[in-house]
Amino acid sequence: MKKIKILVPLDTTERSTHSINWIKKYFNKNDIEIILMNVREVIVAEDLLKQENLWDMREESNLVLDEAAMELEGYTVEKFAIFGYASDQILKKAEEENCDLIIMTKSTKKGLVRMIGSVTSKVIKNAKATVIVLPK
Repeated sequence: MKKIKILVPLDTTERSTHSINWIKKYFNKNDIEIILMNVREVIVAEDLLKQENLWDMREESNLVLDEAAMELEGYTVEKFAIFGYASDQILKKAEEENCDLIIMTKSTKKGLVRMIGSVTSKVIKNAKATVIVLPK
């Protein structure tokens, strides 16, 4: 039987761990493969592009992924960190890996940022895989 391949985008907020808890509740570890993903959006600014800043961002991504992987001990887990626009990178990874599901948590952003759009809404509109959005 083919395992279900699940992409789980994570950010640095605690709410993103809801995806992990939900997976553990509803999926048997023998039935799925999980790709944990962290995308760091880099704003092009003179001070930000210093090598040490990029290194710190990479380390933070690795920490987020390592903590999530520990929560999923016993599951088949791959960790993936990248720089770029979150929605674009999530869609690209899901397609490259032929993922069956993308599991995300609902944004907690308010106001203007929320009205303009979000990573989650772009993924929902453009993903070829089924997208599950969990409330906070």
